[in-house]
Amino acid sequence: MIKTKIDAFHLKDIKNPLHPSSFISQEEYDILIIRLPIKKENRLEVENSTFIFTKNSYFFYDKLKDDFIDIKDIKEVYNILNKRVDEVMELTLKLFTNIENIEDKFYENIEIRNFNKKWFSYKNQLIRISRVLLKTIEELKKFIQNYKKEEDFLEINFHDLLEHLERAYRNSAHSLEKLDAIYNFHSINSNEKMNKTIYILTLLSGIFLPLNLIVGFFGMNTTDLPLTKIENGTFFVLSLLVLVGIITTLLVIILKKKSQ
Repeated sequence: MIKTKIDAFHLKDIKNPLHPSSFISQEEYDILIIRLPIKKENRLEVENSTFIFTKNSYFFYDKLKDDFIDIKDIKEVYNILNKRVDEVMELTLKLFTNIENIEDKFYENIEIRNFNKKWFSYKNQLIRISRVLLKTIEELKKFIQNYKKEEDFLEINFHDLLEHLERAYRNSAHSLEKLDAIYNFHSINSNEKMNKTIYILTLLSGIFLPLNLIVGFFGMNTTDLPLTKIENGTFFVLSLLVLVGIITTLLVIILKKKSQ
């Protein structure tokens, strides 16, 4: 149980699960709120680890008990944060690996099911992670700068935590860049497939349009149509259709070669 009286405003910040990372230095106590992303049940969440430093001891705020636990020394502060930071590094590395796998599938022309859904999910997670980590890194730097003069301060240890957080931030930033590159590649690839489909449909339309015109002409229910009163008229019409089809196909092939 903490004996130092905490300001009501600060106490409200401590109990607020949405409060961003902060380092607050007061005359009687200091407050360190470290907000870090965490994966729970395949869902990205963000949790706070809050510490209060008094002249006599170090305290950790237990959210479940709604109480301040005396953790005695700053080494325990480092141990708690080190575990959380390791989880963050593992999370960002896993996201980075998943995105690399998607990238490899693109290069190997392997179809990716539900690409847009996966892309949006990774993008959303990484933006949240980057935003949270950037603020946390800023506040941790303030804490290190303020406490590095203390005799019991584990400066190397906390600088190690800072370096790990910065590495996790760089991983998330690099993953975002990869996602944007993958999306551009996906868009270009989709446009190429669409252009090829439209091109094939255009060729088919160019071949069958004259044939449809001829069939439509001879299909009219009017009198005095050509070839209706001569023997083998149907054969002549079919021959005309085949001839027009061959000529149209040859013209399409010649035009295609000239355009290349």
